[in-house]
Amino acid sequence: MGRRDWSGLPDELLTKIGQYVSGHFDMVRFRSVCRRWRYSLPLSHTNNWHLQLQITLLKEPKPDYRIRIPLPFYESYDPELEAESSPYHTVPSSIVKTTVCIINQSSLLKLEETQQEGKFRIINPISDIPIKEFPKVLNLLDYPIMEITRGYICKISHSNVLKAVILPECDDKVCMVLVLCDHGRLLLWRNGDEHMKEISNKFRYDDIAVYKGHFIAIDRWGTVSFVDSSSLKVIQYTPPVLSGGKKKNLVVCSEQLYVADRYFDRARTSQNPYGKWDPSVVDFKIYKLDEDWGRWIEITSLNDQILFLGKVLNFFVPIKELSGCNKGNCIYFKGDELIGSKSHGVSVFDLADRRIGSILSFPGCSDMLCPPSWFTAN
Repeated sequence: MGRRDWSGLPDELLTKIGQYVSGHFDMVRFRSVCRRWRYSLPLSHTNNWHLQLQITLLKEPKPDYRIRIPLPFYESYDPELEAESSPYHTVPSSIVKTTVCIINQSSLLKLEETQQEGKFRIINPISDIPIKEFPKVLNLLDYPIMEITRGYICKISHSNVLKAVILPECDDKVCMVLVLCDHGRLLLWRNGDEHMKEISNKFRYDDIAVYKGHFIAIDRWGTVSFVDSSSLKVIQYTPPVLSGGKKKNLVVCSEQLYVADRYFDRARTSQNPYGKWDPSVVDFKIYKLDEDWGRWIEITSLNDQILFLGKVLNFFVPIKELSGCNKGNCIYFKGDELIGSKSHGVSVFDLADRRIGSILSFPGCSDMLCPPSWFTAN
């Protein structure tokens, strides 16, 4: 069979194919086939994430919050963490997409899109520190790339945004944005709203995520709740973790829900719940939700998986996908190291022996976060 001339596909077919190109790397490869393919799909197809507030508010289907076994409701209000809430929050000024990927099966990087078409910032996927050792020009088409997960950076005037998640996840039209701000406050913006609305001022949350097509949030007791965008209320979905940890992170993997619970060397205060003077991490526990029985099951080993807890993104990676790492069953997270140190502010927790320390104290673990020789040789 002879070679096919893919450049001769009809324009209407190219347009149809382009509608299914959601990832930036797939879009770049699509546009690199030939001139006709490049003109059929503009680079802004997946790069323009500045919100257009004129779009009509879309109606969302009513979510099904049922779980097979009824769960008790636990009050998550902590009077010590009560804070004043602003009666008015401006709309998001911009949303920037970020992508965590593995390049050439050796380097784990986070690429943050810029307002310049086709330009990225290369940053550490855990500490969000810019990586300056890479060359100024890097052609991503020269290396095999595996996309691990995506996240979003949302900017709001007069608010310190810790994390943002959007719905729908696979569409260019942003319909809803859920934002976690300092002091654990939740803000919601729906396309067409004149300003962001606060979900509740009685609950304080540690993390947010998208799970099975709906917004979820976990409070400081470990109770996961759905965020109903219609009523602006939270609806309890799970019992609390009740493990004694002081900060919870949500991890969604293969439609399974996990919670990573951190233990500190001292209590986290309401005056400084998220600041740079946070206490040091001394232990972790991992839990997986058993939806059939409505309970949390402690996971004592990750086997050949690595759990990454970043400032915005939390995700698992199989060790077989990273030739630059020879140790699994670990948690990588932002530690206490100085920003200018060689560790790039990353610490490691070994679930096997419960050891914790800088990534530099674990031989063979830091290679995947550093530029390999084949990057810097040119």
